[in-house]
Amino acid sequence: MEIPPEAPPPAWRSALRRFGSGLDSDGALYLGLLFLVWGLTVWKRGLWQDDTLLLRLARDFQGHGWAAAFTPVATPLRRLYSLPFLFALRTPQPVWTLHLLYGLTWLGQALAAGWIVRLLLPGQQLARFLAICLTLTATSDYLTDNLTALGYNIAALALLLAVGCALYYLECGKIGWLALSSAALLISVWTLDVAIPALPFLPLALLLPAGPSAWRRRLYFVLAWAVSLAPTARAEWRFLHLKVGYGAIAMKSIPLAERLARTGQLWFENFEPWRWAFARPLWYPRPPTAIPLWAIALAAGIGAAGFAWRVSRPRTEAPSEASPAALSLVGVFVLMALAANAAYAGLQMAEIHYRTHILSRTWGSLAIAVVVGWAIQSWPRFRIGFLLVPLGFVGLGVWGGMERQDLWVSTWRQHQVELLSIVLAAPALEPGTSVILRSGGTPERYLATEAGYLAESWLILLYDDPAIHLLRLTPDRGTGCLAGQEGLECWREQKEACFAAGTCAPDRYPYDKVVILDFDLHEGIYRLLADSHDDPLLGNIAEAASRYRPEKRIVRRPLSPRQRVLVLLQ
Repeated sequence: MEIPPEAPPPAWRSALRRFGSGLDSDGALYLGLLFLVWGLTVWKRGLWQDDTLLLRLARDFQGHGWAAAFTPVATPLRRLYSLPFLFALRTPQPVWTLHLLYGLTWLGQALAAGWIVRLLLPGQQLARFLAICLTLTATSDYLTDNLTALGYNIAALALLLAVGCALYYLECGKIGWLALSSAALLISVWTLDVAIPALPFLPLALLLPAGPSAWRRRLYFVLAWAVSLAPTARAEWRFLHLKVGYGAIAMKSIPLAERLARTGQLWFENFEPWRWAFARPLWYPRPPTAIPLWAIALAAGIGAAGFAWRVSRPRTEAPSEASPAALSLVGVFVLMALAANAAYAGLQMAEIHYRTHILSRTWGSLAIAVVVGWAIQSWPRFRIGFLLVPLGFVGLGVWGGMERQDLWVSTWRQHQVELLSIVLAAPALEPGTSVILRSGGTPERYLATEAGYLAESWLILLYDDPAIHLLRLTPDRGTGCLAGQEGLECWREQKEACFAAGTCAPDRYPYDKVVILDFDLHEGIYRLLADSHDDPLLGNIAEAASRYRPEKRIVRRPLSPRQRVLVLLQ
């Protein structure tokens, strides 16, 4: 009796088996590196700066439908920028949802980098493995592991996927992949313009391995991308040449020599991993350490050891000699990193590498991966020596990721205490209540309420009230108040001169509707001004003494679930 052949397993079972075998090998290392670089302290890191503003904007969009979320944020191309924050705000844990999105995006960039290498250099498994590991541990940017950079990283991931889909289209000729490539490119540029500096070089990287054949596919690719980018070109050109607004403020006018020097310094940073670990530029005095040095060193050692173990395993390589095309690709990636850094060299805070390496870190990782793979193919006897280079990048990159986690955790500890002091002093407010957060000179520590827009964003989120009337009162921000008969007459940032000249209306805070919270520098908390009699601003005003009654404006109740979630109490 003839035995019938065994039926093939279902596709989903085969996919699970491949996924499981991947976790037994390289996949487990990838997840381990991701955990060390990003996820070790993720539940202890809250919002930090402009991520608060973006979550507040998502709160403003609520009730206006999803279409409102496509409103540009600061620049005309940032139409998809706030979507992750809108999605997160609709979940029970918005902060942790954003962290999860960040981690998936970081992992996705690394896997996309590996995919690009596999398509550019078929059969070069080692170069692909190196590209993924190096991208996972490329922690050169100041905002590594910070939610403020989520939109930047999503735009970078979309660009890498656009490149991968385009390469696959050039290989297989299926028009669907070209459509996916164009869609990913649109997502990238309409999220943020981080991809634009790479665009002039991408045809070189994409068309170089194709050679003279498949000219029709190459033509279709160029046309598809040109059509996709056409609507963005005019908007971006006009934005870059505005004399007022965000672009004019963010882009500093600096001498050419200084700009070139800064560009070179930023570019070298891609290939100096010891600086990621030990020589970070400082913005504000570092808070007390949250992660001990021995734990950071242990994590870096574990990451390096895991990489060394996996890279020592035999791999199936294409039976070919080292290709000169590989070195050409290295040159293209190096130039793309340089262009990305040059584009950001003139921005505010570029000197501390703030948003400057979002994409250049990937191009630098690809250049290192390809050149090391090429060198090992050319001189296999020196394999171990060549692999010491990526080993150093991985170990120091993990150290840099842990160093960033330490900064964000230690800063959040102070922010959490500060924000809790506000909602504990005033758990809820009567409708129409105004709030003044007052301090003397800005303390050395970086506050969650450092600037007026940050303080306003936090209170909108904590009190779930987009119409809250708030002033961040501190001389270091250029704000101030004068006590009048009916209330405080105040001026906001950059309004002091016109207030003094009487050319702009004062911002009024009636005594019977205002709650004043003073910052205690020693304790790092806000305290309610319960009585105005001895206050230097209100003490000599009889009307203030009789009408300032903050307890009548405060509703005493337990903290709301949303307040507890936002300050990471649950």
